[in-house]
Amino acid sequence: MTPDAPLKIYIDNNAFTTLDEDQEAAALLRLAGHDPKSHDLFLITKNGVEEKIGDGQIVNLRDSARFSARKKIRFTIDGERHTSHDDDQTAAALLRLAGVDPAGYDLARILPTGGTESFADEQVVKIENGDQFVTAKQVGDVA
Repeated sequence: MTPDAPLKIYIDNNAFTTLDEDQEAAALLRLAGHDPKSHDLFLITKNGVEEKIGDGQIVNLRDSARFSARKKIRFTIDGERHTSHDDDQTAAALLRLAGVDPAGYDLARILPTGGTESFADEQVVKIENGDQFVTAKQVGDVA
């Protein structure tokens, strides 16, 4: 069923109008100029919480509905693949994601030059697509 008047929806604070009141999430991503292979669509609830919508899921649109398109960030920790939508996390959170205790391990990014960049547990790490991280067991004080 088509509405009598166009619906106005917002994706990343940009307004779009449509007469089609039920669309797949992937179609809404393409409407906003995003590739569904690299982005996911989130409905922003009235409390500001973002709820992920699967690409093939049908979204029943309502006027003034708000959505956010989030880029999928792919990275590895100790060779294990991870995907996130959060491009800045603390080193401690990434260590826990890797399944290790931040109290006993350190996190480092492998640089393109082959060197490493180490992070303190509470340091916020800016994650780029394709980043490679490693964990290292902390060594106690040597007398």
